[in-house]
Amino acid sequence: MSRREPLLPNAARVAAREYRERVRSRLFVVSTVILALIAGTIALGPLVIRLAERTTVQTITVVADEPAVKSLALGSLDSILNLSPSGTEPPGRVRPYEIQAGSTADEEVAAVEAGTIAGTLLVERTESGGLSFVFHTAGQRGSTTSQLVGFAALGTAILDWQSSGELDPGAGAFRVPGFDIVARSGATEGGRPVDPTVAASRSFLAIAFVVLIFITLVIYGMWVAAGVATEKSSRVMELLVSAASPEQLLVGKVVGLGAAGLTQYAAILAPAGVILVIQELLAVVIMGPAAGETVSLAGLTPGLLLAFLGYFVLGFAFYAVIYAAAGSLVSRQEDLQVVALPLSLLSMAGYLIAIVSISGGFDILARIASFVPFWSPFVMLARVMVSRVEPWELAISFGLLAASVVVAAVVAVRVYRAGILLYGQRPGLRLFIAAARRGD
Repeated sequence: MSRREPLLPNAARVAAREYRERVRSRLFVVSTVILALIAGTIALGPLVIRLAERTTVQTITVVADEPAVKSLALGSLDSILNLSPSGTEPPGRVRPYEIQAGSTADEEVAAVEAGTIAGTLLVERTESGGLSFVFHTAGQRGSTTSQLVGFAALGTAILDWQSSGELDPGAGAFRVPGFDIVARSGATEGGRPVDPTVAASRSFLAIAFVVLIFITLVIYGMWVAAGVATEKSSRVMELLVSAASPEQLLVGKVVGLGAAGLTQYAAILAPAGVILVIQELLAVVIMGPAAGETVSLAGLTPGLLLAFLGYFVLGFAFYAVIYAAAGSLVSRQEDLQVVALPLSLLSMAGYLIAIVSISGGFDILARIASFVPFWSPFVMLARVMVSRVEPWELAISFGLLAASVVVAAVVAVRVYRAGILLYGQRPGLRLFIAAARRGD
């Protein structure tokens, strides 16, 4: 009987050799450095936001007919909004809000719409003797500032009720004040803020659209990269290069696999879209006339749908050509994830910024990210759906993304031309940059 060597030690030696080769490869080192830089940049994001917020002072005004009520509102806003997290005022601390007395309601609301001030609180005396508050904000309805102003309004009403009780012992019980929030920078129609139902519908649609774009870019972008890597590893690329130019191969790969992926995407989403449209009728049929309200599509307009399609197509074209170039850099399928992971992280960062911005967070970062081509398909689309975006902002964002598609395509063709002809070696970043510059 022949003596067989144990399988486990051999497998361990093979695994160790594979590990050493992978770690020593330039591609592994370069990708690790890039991923570390991306992770470090993302990790610094909260600190940068805190520094920006720390040096930014927002102005909020109060408009009230009664001087005593105005004084109470000013004091309540200042004590709540400028409360130090530690409970004590540290030396050198910049108070985040400047509370001022406003002139008239029309002037202060116009200042909010112009972005001169962060918000204005309008206080009125009701017929029942209580108070009613309306907060016009340059942010969103669910922001932290709006919630804190709501607490200050309640505190103002309590102090006013106590003072009225001292003057009139026969005063009635405390009445909970009315408090409404008008987001002047929120979603608008014809220059006017949309009603809460439409705003809620747009928030739901914004999340759905951002998720759809993110899944499309990641999944079908990887389809393109995997298709290029497969043709290269199987030597089919050598035959294709003799029949077509690298430019034709790149465009054909992006359009062909992209169209196949989008066809599958449409087949998957079509039933869901039909159900979403007729869900109110289905709710009545299944649960009866007493069925509650379902998700409304009242916030979906032709303009918003056109913006979604525009960012969908341009975003896919931008990422697809980059994924195709990334697929040409590897000779083995095993190395594909290494070069594709940075692109996935970039798209994930834009996705997370967009999702947080829908709820009113990352306002400064969202404004900046909406002009970055890697992130604008997610972030600017979210801003258009739930907040007020000026036409020039939308035009610049679209223009930068369209120009980036052209630039990415030119660079991707050069990298693709160099990458598909390199076999049996682990090319370094310097070699690909030199080959891309020459275009050979």
